[in-house]
Amino acid sequence: MHIPTLGRWRAFGSARYRPFQAIAIGQAFTGSFASDALFVPLLLRLGAPPALVILVGSIPVGASVLQAFFPQILRQMGGNLRRLTLILTIAEVRGFVHAAVVTAIAVGAINAPLGIALISATVAIGQTAGVISGSNIGLWTAVVLPEQERRLVGPRMGAMNMALSTLLLLPAGAVLDAGLRTIGLWSYVGFFLVSGLFSILTPLAVARLPHPGRVLVKTGEATAEPLPEPFKRFTMATAIASVGQGLIPYLSLYAIQVLGASAGFAVILSGSASAGALAGSLAAGSFLLGGSSSRVLRTSFVARALAAAVCALAVPGNPGALPLLLIGAVLFSGAGNAGVLASNERLYRLAPPDLRVRCQSYYVASTSAAFALGAVVCAGALALSESVGWPVYTALFVGSGVSRMIAGLRIDVSPSWRSPTAPPPEEP
Repeated sequence: MHIPTLGRWRAFGSARYRPFQAIAIGQAFTGSFASDALFVPLLLRLGAPPALVILVGSIPVGASVLQAFFPQILRQMGGNLRRLTLILTIAEVRGFVHAAVVTAIAVGAINAPLGIALISATVAIGQTAGVISGSNIGLWTAVVLPEQERRLVGPRMGAMNMALSTLLLLPAGAVLDAGLRTIGLWSYVGFFLVSGLFSILTPLAVARLPHPGRVLVKTGEATAEPLPEPFKRFTMATAIASVGQGLIPYLSLYAIQVLGASAGFAVILSGSASAGALAGSLAAGSFLLGGSSSRVLRTSFVARALAAAVCALAVPGNPGALPLLLIGAVLFSGAGNAGVLASNERLYRLAPPDLRVRCQSYYVASTSAAFALGAVVCAGALALSESVGWPVYTALFVGSGVSRMIAGLRIDVSPSWRSPTAPPPEEP
């Protein structure tokens, strides 16, 4: 029996798309071993308070509001999207910086408070650059590939990334726990070094992408051209959902601080989330080639509200708390990744080609600012949690779920599950 999805994967596996494949691999190592899966338990081990951990992890997404200045920056660089993106991708190898800081702590060259400050700065700067470079790579892909190829490549890059992240993180939890019992902080050094080495693939692969040419936003009177109203309504709905995203505390933080889980379980939690993200990416990526992006997005909001409800049930004293947290992580990431793919697809379907840079900047800036608002509320609430206790976390989960339901109600959806811009169905 002919299965079109397998044919699309074979197409994506061709030599033409090698740079995109390498980017997915490099980003998987960065996302697995140089992001929150490891820095959250590390900062807690060094004595950082939960509110600080939330703020540190939220800065990269919140700081993406700088994308609002992207058109001006691009004009200053003569429309050289290639050079700007290559500069930003250097941040993908931040695992080396993390390894150096933890080594200095392990040998006694610096104390824990200074180590917390340096790790926090690396996360804030490095992951901010990484978020923006990822957005730029998406724009680059839209510029150099025809529409149908873009719909083929983007979702499969995400699925490849999540598949590798799952394979990396699930066994890493047991390895980290065993390492912490025997060699202590040196376990983190090893993971960070592995991240740095493989993450080199990302800037090398970006350098091999087809040249995008000069990418400029219209200047003068043309910049006054209003953004399409359907696009602005879409951005408003996703911004409401982004507030809910910011309200969610790290599930690994909740597991360690409230439920008494180990650092290894926190990593396994991230691995389970990657598995969920993989499932969401595979399902949404295949469907979005010809399906309605707006309906997928609404469904993802509802699923993330359900995930928040599941996590709210993972209270201390519940014997199923940790399994519920694992289920919540899978639901959050599966629906979240499907929602990201649907949002990106919706953005490019609603944005006219000559307004794509402006639309992308407006969208990223709006959703990032909304996320930052939610994250500030989350951090402030967790600062009070020492006196109030776990109900603060439960309230944050509920608040996040409510915001996703509101976003789901506000999003405009197409009349059917099939996209009006889709190509004719493939013959079996």
